[in-house]
Amino acid sequence: MAKRKNNKLKIKLATSGVIYYYLKGRRLKSAEGKAIQQAQFEKRSIAAKKGAANTYKFKGRAIPRIYAVLLQKLFPKKDFMQTMDLSKWTKPDGTPIFKRYSDIQRNIDNASKSDSDIFKLLTEMGYFKDKEGRTALIDICEIIQQKEYDKFKFILIDAGGDEIRGRVAVCTAIRDFEVDVTTDIKNALGMNVVKTYFDYSPNYDFKNKIFKLDLQDQDPNTEIADIIQTQKGELLLPTGKNKFKNVYITYSVS
Repeated sequence: MAKRKNNKLKIKLATSGVIYYYLKGRRLKSAEGKAIQQAQFEKRSIAAKKGAANTYKFKGRAIPRIYAVLLQKLFPKKDFMQTMDLSKWTKPDGTPIFKRYSDIQRNIDNASKSDSDIFKLLTEMGYFKDKEGRTALIDICEIIQQKEYDKFKFILIDAGGDEIRGRVAVCTAIRDFEVDVTTDIKNALGMNVVKTYFDYSPNYDFKNKIFKLDLQDQDPNTEIADIIQTQKGELLLPTGKNKFKNVYITYSVS
């Protein structure tokens, strides 16, 4: 396979303190390099702001997309997605459903206690109910470390298509995956303060006690940097599919 030409502006600082700019393997004049650098920065800044604007919030506070997805299932008769600010979701009489951020979690908690189907759904989407009856959105590795999963077999297909087995090895691979993706997003945006959200869709086979998560890269030829230039806060391929198979990834700039 032919190697793709790198269209990114490269910047090198010489030991003398002089900055050199390179594009497509060609060294640029200083003024030309600075102009391209500034244009790219502005483009990334605009994309980041648009991405932040398309992130679910509660009074300006970014929240995981999974919150909104779950709450839609709890309130199916309303078209709440007309606004991405959950503080503006209202009851039929016009009063807010969530006066405080904690009300969001309380609604989810109450649903899990009263409806076993909702609880199973929450578990599969990244929730876990602890011994005290509380429900909280927590790290997927914290979920599968619980004793309820002690007899499960754990399988993960990484971005390159390799299979990883074992609870510890799978959790380590998930951590590494999240760090790698976040680092790539930061580099693409040219910003250090970036929040990433990973909405995993693993396969829980409760009958055979198998946990399987497929994170294969669905288009290795499309880099994260390429997606950042065209998408708005979501890591989706031009086809609309997730970049990595069973995880919906969003990001915002703090």
